[in-house]
Amino acid sequence: MSKNFNSKITLFVFLLVVSTLLIFFNSAGYLNGVKGFVVYAINPAQKIFQAPSNKINSLFYTIKNINKFKEKNLDLQKENLDLIYENSLLKETQKENEILREQLRFSNDICLNEECINWKMGQVIGRNSDNYGEYLIIDLGKRQGVRENLAVTVSRGTLIGKITEVFNNSARVMLITNPESTVNSITKTTRANGVTKGSYATGVKLEMINQNERIFEDDIVITSGLEKEIPKGLIIGKIYSIEESANEIFKQANIDLFADFGYIEKVFVAEKNSK
Repeated sequence: MSKNFNSKITLFVFLLVVSTLLIFFNSAGYLNGVKGFVVYAINPAQKIFQAPSNKINSLFYTIKNINKFKEKNLDLQKENLDLIYENSLLKETQKENEILREQLRFSNDICLNEECINWKMGQVIGRNSDNYGEYLIIDLGKRQGVRENLAVTVSRGTLIGKITEVFNNSARVMLITNPESTVNSITKTTRANGVTKGSYATGVKLEMINQNERIFEDDIVITSGLEKEIPKGLIIGKIYSIEESANEIFKQANIDLFADFGYIEKVFVAEKNSK
């Protein structure tokens, strides 16, 4: 046991002396050459292991941050959708304002004989799918002051029909293309009186025109104002062909409508208002 103890003491003293010498030589700069050789010798090995190490570190970094990237991407997508929605609302509001201003300007144009028009703007919320061109449902009703027989128009005072049935917050509009629809009308230039009658789909005719009345193609047809609830001067369309015969008491004309009945979204209910 004494022999093993002496061996350990000897080894400890040896290591202590070697360490002291290495510290002394390193401080004196005697080991700089050796250190340079060692660095040079192990540099290739460092390069070999460095590349995989960098890739592994990059992989761990990507995995660590991938959830953050996903969250940020979702946030950006939400912000983008919000901006798209807000932009859509702004455009829709701008469009509605333009339509309203246009309708009000038209109202001033036909404000004759101290009689003007109050406009109520509404939205189309339904249409009959079985019989195209006959009815619409709008979101204006009794609570909004709507009643039967009031005229319904689109932008620039173009007549599309009249109210035939009223509910609390909605109403049914019979379109002028409905075969049951009749509107007292007059030609704008020659002042020939007649009745605009629906003729299925999107067609209408100006009927009951006396043979001695003068009419011609491209003349504009407007409402005559003879009906109690329909203001005078609402635009219907223009004549594109005339049908007449010497054997008939009346003649008639086919009207090209100004309103596009397939794309009606906003409507205006017209109510006479004396100043």
